[in-house]
Amino acid sequence: MTAIGAKSNEGSTGSGPSPDLEIQRVPSGTSAEKIAEILLRDGGVVVTGLLGLDTVAELNSDLDPYVSARSSGYREGFQTDFFGPRTTRVRGLAAKSKAFVEKYLLHPTVLGVMDIALLPYCGDYWMSYAGTVFIGPGEKAQDLHRDDINWAVPARLGIDLQVSVMVALGDYDAEVGATMVIPRTHRLPIDEPVDPSLAKPVELEKGDAMIWVGSLLHGGGANQTEDRVRKGLYISYMLGWLAPEEASALSLTPERVAELPERARQLLGWSSLKGNPVRDDVMSALQLWQVDEDEVGRFDGLFTNR
Repeated sequence: MTAIGAKSNEGSTGSGPSPDLEIQRVPSGTSAEKIAEILLRDGGVVVTGLLGLDTVAELNSDLDPYVSARSSGYREGFQTDFFGPRTTRVRGLAAKSKAFVEKYLLHPTVLGVMDIALLPYCGDYWMSYAGTVFIGPGEKAQDLHRDDINWAVPARLGIDLQVSVMVALGDYDAEVGATMVIPRTHRLPIDEPVDPSLAKPVELEKGDAMIWVGSLLHGGGANQTEDRVRKGLYISYMLGWLAPEEASALSLTPERVAELPERARQLLGWSSLKGNPVRDDVMSALQLWQVDEDEVGRFDGLFTNR
């Protein structure tokens, strides 16, 4: 990931960033079509109450033991300022929490938005990565960045490569490090300088979610408290012809995969990518993410070599 920059979206309408712009909020129950409309216009949108408080409590119960056992920071000497030496990140969530799979990964509104935003550019999408982003007291603000820069060449195609979601599992106000965002920077050329002072915190209550495209300038805020943690649970979905950030399939045992719904297996890399429009008997079989020229998901998601 790199610091400040944004790309242009051909055919988009509306103005670029402005000091008066803020991320729009809509309530839970708003249609995926409306949410996607705002998302693609502004680069981000907040859905209040996306997850119920019971689900938030369940996710915290599932993940807290792993967070407690995990040291903060990324890897010694490797972009510690960006990843945060006081930030705790736990991944491999599908193996750790049924609530994550059933109530977050497969949330029907979220997937409806992904269908609208991503399917125009791919046969199917899958999960790029998911994890806790728990920002501890004293953490500095993260550099503003665009997630799409992870795929530097495709990022210049003028399309969105991924869409991310962050749900608040606890405190998520400005003082504790709420995500900083500059709306509509997804419309700007990738190398155009942007004034970082335009960034504003997007505060969330428990269960609220911010959704944003991978071309939007954003970054974790500074935690200015002495004893509070900013608790966010992140997930991103990306075009199926790109390699994800997280090797999710390797974090799952065949036994766990057998318990997952089919759509979850597809999103987590336990199925080949459908989308080759060719109908020829030979060419139609040439999908992405195969094993020994065979569909990964054969035999109810558990690949067996014939």
